[in-house]
Amino acid sequence: MVELDQIDRRILAALQANGRISNLELAEQVGLSPTPCSRRIKRLEETGVIEGYAARISPAALGFGICVMVSVRLAKQSPDAASQFLTAIQGRPEITECLLVTGNVDYLLRVWVKDIEALRSFITEALQSIPCVAETSTMVILEATTSNRLLSVPAKARPKT
Repeated sequence: MVELDQIDRRILAALQANGRISNLELAEQVGLSPTPCSRRIKRLEETGVIEGYAARISPAALGFGICVMVSVRLAKQSPDAASQFLTAIQGRPEITECLLVTGNVDYLLRVWVKDIEALRSFITEALQSIPCVAETSTMVILEATTSNRLLSVPAKARPKT
């Protein structure tokens, strides 16, 4: 694991809040000159602490009106079944998140679709047609009251336990 000092943490917090901040502005904000700031960013990128940069786009602007969470239970818990499932859903543009979870289901999917007909089609044709899928359950998200996609960056490292 990469050791992060307080300056690294301030850089991460600032970049997470505004990924388009200029290096000069970021350096001023964290108390460095631009060259060392740039070096630190490069190190954070190369070590995988910073995984990438992206714009958050309104789903409605792209015609996606419905967001659902779909729980998926596989017919049996095996590496082959998991591999078959993941291969089958890979590249499905409707799926924006796929989580392997504990409990009475195996996967939880976040899915965006245009409308109810598109949802029906996705569930029956894309998910339930996968041979290793035993059961699906869909929860329509009526309202997202909190949508904080940002991680809390503590000013100091948490003590190791």
